[in-house]
Amino acid sequence: MGANEATGVRVRMGCGWIMLAVLTISTIGDEISLITLIFRAADSETRFAVPMLLVAQLLPGLVAAPFVGRLIDTRDAGRILVVTALVQAGLLVWIATNSELAPTLLGASLLSVCFAISGAATFALIPVLAAALGIPLNRANSALELVRGAGMLAGPVAGGVLITSIGAGNALLIDAASFLLLALVLLAGGLRRPVEMAVDEPRTLLAEYWPILRNRPISVMTASLALEVFASAIADVAFVFLITVTLAQGSLAFGLVTGSWAGGMILGAAAAGARPISRPAPIAFVAATATGTTMLAIGAAGLLDVASVLVVGVVFVLGGIANSVHNVAVRTMLQQEAPPGQHGKVAAIYSAVTSGAVILGYVTGGLFTPNNAVGAYLVAGLIGISAGLVGWRLFRVFGR
Repeated sequence: MGANEATGVRVRMGCGWIMLAVLTISTIGDEISLITLIFRAADSETRFAVPMLLVAQLLPGLVAAPFVGRLIDTRDAGRILVVTALVQAGLLVWIATNSELAPTLLGASLLSVCFAISGAATFALIPVLAAALGIPLNRANSALELVRGAGMLAGPVAGGVLITSIGAGNALLIDAASFLLLALVLLAGGLRRPVEMAVDEPRTLLAEYWPILRNRPISVMTASLALEVFASAIADVAFVFLITVTLAQGSLAFGLVTGSWAGGMILGAAAAGARPISRPAPIAFVAATATGTTMLAIGAAGLLDVASVLVVGVVFVLGGIANSVHNVAVRTMLQQEAPPGQHGKVAAIYSAVTSGAVILGYVTGGLFTPNNAVGAYLVAGLIGISAGLVGWRLFRVFGR
């Protein structure tokens, strides 16, 4: 059994990479569940079923985020992740056996809280896992980003095949099995993050989070992150209309272009972990600017009437690379900047900022649909570029 005595880390050596592999399987399962729940909501006779589902998947986790951060910083994140994985497996079994809209929405809401908890626990455990495996922190984050990219690439395809061949309920049961497997591997690996309760622990949430909110590098980085995610969410809403209305293409083109973004994310994750990064902040702002530039390029191509599936696909590969590098650099910077005892709260802020920006971006993007996807990409690109350039300027001035 390997150990890092300075942080109280315990993990059986050789199990770390297995954990990442199982996380890949679980992430693919998440994508399968997302596709399944969207199809189930779309088949409902309720007019706003799909928007209600999207809100149910985001809002409860956003509301719970501050309390999740406190939980992760006061309890063993390894044990929390095991328990949460078991709860997620149980919820998915329940949703699989109840196909009505109301249980689906309730289950999605509860899963949203579970994802907030598991996301914060994973954020706090990545430095632990990196130390135990003896690899740089950015490489551990890049491995997590590879997991995410693989899930985005394989999940929708696997979901479509499973729904068609074995039905939506059985597809959800497969995802439930992936969470059960994750819990078993975590238990076998012995991944732990013991914490010591402070005697003078503040009682109010504001008092607990105030030291992090006053940390100017973290504040500037999260503000830039929020603006970048907001821009990307605007483009996400317009994407389907860019393919179906602006380019007049069908589901095949939609799937190919979606896959090109996921493929780019895999390439970007590999590049972000290729060598140790001592100063991740500049890389994060450069990558944010590059992501915004790709969105602006798609909008400009549409405006000039030179857009095609091939052009959008190539730009999406570049955008996926930039987006993945940005994600790795931001997480690495936040984990380096905050002390380990505050990683749960930093993860909660990260989650709340991204979820809130996504919700606002979805609403804003809806103003451009269905006939002005090009305008949405132009606006999103300008906002994304501003997030990188202005964020870097503010970071240099106020982030010291």
